[in-house]
Amino acid sequence: MKEQDNWACITGATSGIGASFAKKLALQGYNLLITGRRKGKIQSLAQNLSKDYAVKVKTFFVELSDKQALTSFISTIQKMNNLEILINNAGFGKKGLFHIQDFRIQEQMIKVHCLAPMQLTHAVLPQMVNKGRGTVINVSSTSAFSPFPSNAIYSASKDFLINFSESIYLELRGTGVKIQALCPGITRTEFHQRMGLDQHRVYKKRGLWKALDPNKVVDISLECLKKEKVICVPGLNNKIIRNLTKILPRWVLYRKAPQTIKKRL
Repeated sequence: MKEQDNWACITGATSGIGASFAKKLALQGYNLLITGRRKGKIQSLAQNLSKDYAVKVKTFFVELSDKQALTSFISTIQKMNNLEILINNAGFGKKGLFHIQDFRIQEQMIKVHCLAPMQLTHAVLPQMVNKGRGTVINVSSTSAFSPFPSNAIYSASKDFLINFSESIYLELRGTGVKIQALCPGITRTEFHQRMGLDQHRVYKKRGLWKALDPNKVVDISLECLKKEKVICVPGLNNKIIRNLTKILPRWVLYRKAPQTIKKRL
């Protein structure tokens, strides 16, 4: 148990992986600054965390794609002298062909998945480097490892997060600051329901597309962090998927990806 003087900031903490991170870190004694867009739900989470783990929990309602709102949020976290952990978890998916979807949605996804993590990470790193400790976890996806027809911008933006995390990791070697790109596969959260997908088709109990519990994903992430693994891929099935995408010729991915996505969705 940590002394209760350090804080962790988690974006997109309303449910799923973000909420699991909040509970795990509260259990370790971290005070929390959590963000979300569903006011009632995140306030309820904050009350439960404060009651169950005797930690301080602050909530911040922010649309990360909004420049003014993001600037205000950054100002808040920059004033925190004891922020130890930043988890860039906020994100969303949108099923459909790129050229048919509303371009504003695609632009919003880039802002939430790429620009917001960039700006938040840039804001917290100077203090972390000066103190010689700190952690940034960017939640990517196994979708980053291969083409993802029907969700092109999601796949591309999550790929960005991996390369961004690796680059910052190399820049900060020896500073005491830890960087991780967490790449979960299919996880049992509200993410797919909000996309309008059939959960019975998406959440498999076995095989390559086996769905993981968000608590399991977070446990593995924190274990990877102890070992300073910059890319963390939870689950043997997801590790296999990642390795297959490394060795398969691109033409195989081009041929098989549309069929595989169609079957899953």
